Amino acid sequence: MSEAGAEALRRGRRDIVIGALLMVVATFCFVSLDSILKALAARHDVLFLAWGRNLFQVVYLIAAMPFLGARRMLVTRHPFIQLCRGAALVGTTVFIVLALKTMPLAQTYAITFSAPLIATVLAMIFLKEQPSLRRWACILAGFAGVMVALQPQAPGAGGFLVFPLAMALANAGYHVLTRAIASDEDPLAMLFHVGFFALLITSLALPWSWSWMAQWEWGLLALGGAFGTLAHLLLIEAFRRAPTAVISPMIYSQIIAACLIGYLVFGEVPTLATLLGAAIVIASGVALIRSRG
Repeated sequence: MSEAGAEALRRGRRDIVIGALLMVVATFCFVSLDSILKALAARHDVLFLAWGRNLFQVVYLIAAMPFLGARRMLVTRHPFIQLCRGAALVGTTVFIVLALKTMPLAQTYAITFSAPLIATVLAMIFLKEQPSLRRWACILAGFAGVMVALQPQAPGAGGFLVFPLAMALANAGYHVLTRAIASDEDPLAMLFHVGFFALLITSLALPWSWSWMAQWEWGLLALGGAFGTLAHLLLIEAFRRAPTAVISPMIYSQIIAACLIGYLVFGEVPTLATLLGAAIVIASGVALIRSRG
């Protein structure tokens, strides 16, 4: 192998490692955002918090336009699908915050990990993708894991267990819509427009959802918006550097972040059923991602 070829190989391996690490950091950012929303949801309306989270994301991206390129963010070929992605993002945010109001972080994430499995089913219906028998086996095993994690160990959870499932469904819809236009849109445009349309949608509810917050609460919400924006930018860079089959399984490191933050911040100790269910869903998701047919 030539020296140039060896250097290219080393650069490729380095990019894969960096991409995987970026994905892990992104998942910790997402859990940090959700933890902030969980804390604020005890005092404020969920739709108002979703509005604030998207407001700060749009503000941060506008501030970054001189560095990342205004045209790259503003030009879109699929405004209607971007609007639908914004609606799906609103649903994802609202449902996960509603779940976290009554459920531990770890249990909520164990259930929402079913999103890639649901996305595969939705892609079969709407994008005419045909999963193989191996993929169907992964999907069924994953949902079995969800059933294990669904055991209502969270105090007072009860019917609120529907919220993480609804979040997984909304997130799956978001994934399918993203996949439908990913090859035809700039990633930065997809990031800006999903936040912009989500902000417009949640603004419609402001007359009913507005909540007065203390300065420190606005600071927390601004920090949450920064975590969310940074997480999405890290995702873009991660997928630019490494293959999907390497990067996507890294999202399951969220369960580690959820257990750690849940214990340190909220005093939550994950149950055996939660961890077992999460392990089954994670194994099924990884197998699904790595499956070629």
